Amino acid sequence: MELRQLRAFAATAEAGSITGAAKTLRLTQPALSRQIKALEEELEVSLFTRGAHSVNLTPAGEILRGEVTKLLKFCDGMVAKVRAEASCQPLRIGYSPSLAADFLSVAIERFSQLHERVRISLYDQSGLEMRAGLAEEKLDLILAVPCESDRVRWEPLREFTWRVLLPTSHPLAAKERISVKELDGVRLLLFDREHYPDYWDFVTGFFRTNGVQAKVAGEYDGISSLSAAVEGGLGVALVVETSRVESGRRLALRPLEEVATPIQVAAGLPAGREIPPRVLAFVEELRRAAGES
Repeated sequence: MELRQLRAFAATAEAGSITGAAKTLRLTQPALSRQIKALEEELEVSLFTRGAHSVNLTPAGEILRGEVTKLLKFCDGMVAKVRAEASCQPLRIGYSPSLAADFLSVAIERFSQLHERVRISLYDQSGLEMRAGLAEEKLDLILAVPCESDRVRWEPLREFTWRVLLPTSHPLAAKERISVKELDGVRLLLFDREHYPDYWDFVTGFFRTNGVQAKVAGEYDGISSLSAAVEGGLGVALVVETSRVESGRRLALRPLEEVATPIQVAAGLPAGREIPPRVLAFVEELRRAAGES
């Protein structure tokens, strides 16, 4: 049983004649009749009673018509989904929620309104994973802290200052600003060294420059696990001001009194490769959203 035979049957049942169905399907009448006959032979039933100029469904034909209607509707929907998916252009973005979450969502909303046929996929990854994904052509664009690399072309987006993340139960949470000297001897929680080497170097270097001794009490793979550890009272952390943490009843974000080198967030594009227009258009939306946030 072939799908074209079922379509021929459905068209004939709808038209009520071989002639009308043949015109709809753009077939000759003998070709259409052969398809109907082959279907009847396979089912071993008569589907139509034939008159001089029309055909009528038999009881078996009525049953088949109901089932074929559902089947063809399903098949047409499946084809539409496949074609729609194939016609969409992918835009795969690697990002860190602690760096870009506040302006990334704005850029996505604006971009999607203008580019409905682009399918955006987001990958929450460390800087190391993002750069590897870009090099292996698994990502089209990354949002990360720039680093020297021949494989990545960086488009600066925004600079952020640093904040101390601590539980509201911590004595320092009552202060409006925290001096780095007041962090001497605290239990320090960091993003892990393997996946966030630039962050690790900055924080440890900043403490060392200011003569502060802080004990590294834990390393974490992302802002969610890091903030959960801080909330649980395991220590304090240094994060950028844009970090997506729900400060309030149990967590506090406080600025530093000392001026620390700001951290830059940039869009990373594969160097030496032609950049598709959709990727460049998204970078422009990112730049606009980052400037407004």
